[in-house]
Amino acid sequence: MAGEVGNKVIIFDTTLRDGELMPGVQINVEQKLELAQFLEFMKVDVIEVGYPAAKEKDFAAVFQVAQLVKDSIVCALASDKVEEIMVAAQAIKPAAQGRIHLYTSVNLKDRSIHSQAETLARIRESVATAKNYCADVEWSAFDATRCEPDFLCQAVETACASGATTISIPDSLGTASPESFSQLIQMLQQRVREIDCIKLSVHCHDDLGLAVENSIAALHSGARQIECSINGLGARKGNADLAAVVREIARMPDYYTNVNLNQLDSASELVKQIVEQIP
Repeated sequence: MAGEVGNKVIIFDTTLRDGELMPGVQINVEQKLELAQFLEFMKVDVIEVGYPAAKEKDFAAVFQVAQLVKDSIVCALASDKVEEIMVAAQAIKPAAQGRIHLYTSVNLKDRSIHSQAETLARIRESVATAKNYCADVEWSAFDATRCEPDFLCQAVETACASGATTISIPDSLGTASPESFSQLIQMLQQRVREIDCIKLSVHCHDDLGLAVENSIAALHSGARQIECSINGLGARKGNADLAAVVREIARMPDYYTNVNLNQLDSASELVKQIVEQIP
C-alpha cells in the first residue's frame, strides 16, 4: 500500500466466481476456502465467491466462506430474479460483512418503451428485494458498453434510487477502448443524479488485451471500485489482472488500495497451482 493519501480504490476480486468461467478452470469448495482466506490476508476489500443459485457447489462455497472470512466483504452473485436473490441472501447470511451482487442486461434488442419500462421495473424490484436482506447491494448494468446511452442513464438512476450502494459498469464482452470506456464513465458522472451517493465500479474483460488499461482509465474518470482477478482468470480471455491493477495504482500519487503488494506473487502462485491440478 502506497500510503493512505488521496482516493481509496476498492479492490473487488472475482477469481472464485468469474475465474471459473475461463475454459478448463474449475475450483472446488476446499480450494475456494483456501483462496478466500488468502485474499482476506492480502486485504482485498470484496471477495466474490460464486453464483449460489446457479450451482450447489457455489452455495456451499459462499456459505462456508461467509463463516470464515471476517475482514473482507463476502459477495454472492444473482440475477434480477427474486428466487435467485433469496438464494444469494441465504448463502451470505453468516457473513460479518455480506454483499448481494445483482445484474440486469441493459443492451435491449427490443428497444420499445414497453421493453425499457419492464427492464427498469425489474431493476427496481430486484434491488429493493435484495435490500430487504442485505444493506450492501451492488447492481451491474450487464453489457453496458453496448447499451443505448439514454437508457443506461435511466437504468443506473433507477438502481441508485432503489437503494444500490455500488453500481458496476461492465465491459461485458471486452469491446471497449480506454478512450470510449472513459467517456462512458464521464457521461454517467455528468448525467446521473445521485451518482455521488454510490460507489461506481468497473468490470473489464480482456478480449482486446485492454482490461487493465480500461480499468485505470475509468478510475481517472470517477470509478472507485475495480473488479479484477488473480492472474486475470475469467470468461473467454479473462478479466483485469489484480496484480497489474494494484501495482499500477501503487505508482499513482492520488490513489491507493489496501492490498498488500508483498503478497501478490504468492497469490499468483497459489492460483497457478490450483489451475494446474485440474485434469
